[in-house]
Amino acid sequence: TCKFCGGRFCSEHRLPENHDCTGLAEYRRMLRSEGRLLDNVQGYADVAIERGVGGTMDWLRFASHNTAFLLLLIICVVFLLEYIPWVFNTLVLVPGTVIERPWTLVTYMFLHGGFAHLFFNGMFMFFFGPELERRIGTARFLSIFFISGVLAAVGHMLTSDVGIVGASGALYGVFAALAVIAPHIRIYAFFIPMRITHALILFALLDFLWMGSGDAVAHMAHLSGLVVGLVAGYHLKSRRGLRY
Repeated sequence: TCKFCGGRFCSEHRLPENHDCTGLAEYRRMLRSEGRLLDNVQGYADVAIERGVGGTMDWLRFASHNTAFLLLLIICVVFLLEYIPWVFNTLVLVPGTVIERPWTLVTYMFLHGGFAHLFFNGMFMFFFGPELERRIGTARFLSIFFISGVLAAVGHMLTSDVGIVGASGALYGVFAALAVIAPHIRIYAFFIPMRITHALILFALLDFLWMGSGDAVAHMAHLSGLVVGLVAGYHLKSRRGLRY
């Protein structure tokens, strides 16, 4: 028997996805508002197939609230294209030419220096990007991502004249903002379970210790993005006075 409508389940409608009533719909809306139920991509794909043009609007609605996944998709596509020399040369940030090529302050984030670089940044975006976007909204998420990325590039250029690629600085900003806004989150760092705040401190310490090691990693960019994320996170938390 359904606890929402009092109806008796039959073999066809006993599964939640096959049983529809007003009470169940209200319950699902409440779970969504509390962030305890996330609509999945397959559900939107099914709707798109059924509704045709209307389905396109559902996809757009999904995309407008899931830009972290869209950014990840763009990064993956650009990674495939960057093996075309003119694509890489157009998007890469070289400190000595940034005045003539200001767009590279943004476009460098979508290039990556190999599959491992892409994989780790992709994992960060996949797990932490949507979490931050869900809590603060798409516009604020995009602001933190791109401002962190741009200022990470500036921080790198203050200490190095070597070219830079990758979204690491931007993702450090996302990660730091999420750590401030939702410090209770537990994650695995190097396969060790810990709070996100402790992981942030660990990553910052490692970047600080490895600066100047000549390991071809833009540690100053990481730390610059992290600082931007901390400032943004504390600003949002204090200005709104809300728990995310």
